Amino acid sequence: MTARRPLLLLGLVILGPLSAGGCGGDPEPAAKTKVEEPAPTPIVVPAPDVGTGSGGSSGGAVDPFATEGWGEDGSDGDASGGEATEGSGETEGGEPTATPIHPGPCTVRWTGGPILRFKYDADGGGGLLRIDGDNDGKSDVCARFWNKDGRSHKVTVDEGCNKSTEAIITPTYETGSNVATATYTDQRDGGDAKHEITLLTLPAFTGIAPGYPLYAARDQVELVIKDERVAKATVSKPLEGPPVKVALKYDDQGRVTRIDEDHGADGKIDRRFDYRYDEVGNVTGITLTATDFTEGGKGKKTKKTAKLAYGCWATATAKAAAKPTPSAPSE
Repeated sequence: MTARRPLLLLGLVILGPLSAGGCGGDPEPAAKTKVEEPAPTPIVVPAPDVGTGSGGSSGGAVDPFATEGWGEDGSDGDASGGEATEGSGETEGGEPTATPIHPGPCTVRWTGGPILRFKYDADGGGGLLRIDGDNDGKSDVCARFWNKDGRSHKVTVDEGCNKSTEAIITPTYETGSNVATATYTDQRDGGDAKHEITLLTLPAFTGIAPGYPLYAARDQVELVIKDERVAKATVSKPLEGPPVKVALKYDDQGRVTRIDEDHGADGKIDRRFDYRYDEVGNVTGITLTATDFTEGGKGKKTKKTAKLAYGCWATATAKAAAKPTPSAPSE
């Protein structure tokens, strides 16, 4: 059976608008092959889970986004109105503090495209995600993710945000490279449909998803690794779609700055993602340049941009600072 690429991976990886499709170019939410839920190892997000906290089962009836300003009214807890914040704290003397490195964005907004909203657990053990893929004000995909040692180790996906779990993703990370292998378990039809995909773990994806997806098992992916980072990847026989070649560039701090996708492995760059960072390494923007070679000649280029905002972290810090300090018991 042909595995459909999950809408979650198309958008959550922050690679590009959901409408742009994933590597190999399938725009629609793909059917997921599943990864069986390995014992109590949590992973990433969907709506079937409970509110906050690092625990949570995959069959709860509570919608975690229905409280604390996470309704469909558009409020997402981003105190900065969608813009990235700099110097979000203050010292005792009133001087702005340096911009912190955030575990992940609060919102990701694509021009004319999807909006991703994140809500993080207070203990740092994971969080929740909602994706409005067609920008109509309603969430199309909900997810829950669990983190350990700064990495996602489980993700659950609710494609219709109807408190059900359609898929579970469980990655295993390799040592000595930024590569992971993930089991994708499709919970529909008894949850026995599984397939393996390969992920590239990149700094730009921290707190968002396990990594950039290559839709093939690890032994079906040819990788060129330099300085413990994947510089090139070739998928000759993907789970679906044409072959694809991917080239990645990094800055001197190991952060990915560009990803080129060659769908069809014909030497033409069909999609290019350029990443922008602030002074401490938070991703502040992404530009997607897509080329339609069916137009002939050099092809027709279109560009879309995404802005990442981190205002919810400033809000959380302010709330924590506002809490009254318990007074010492009087003698």
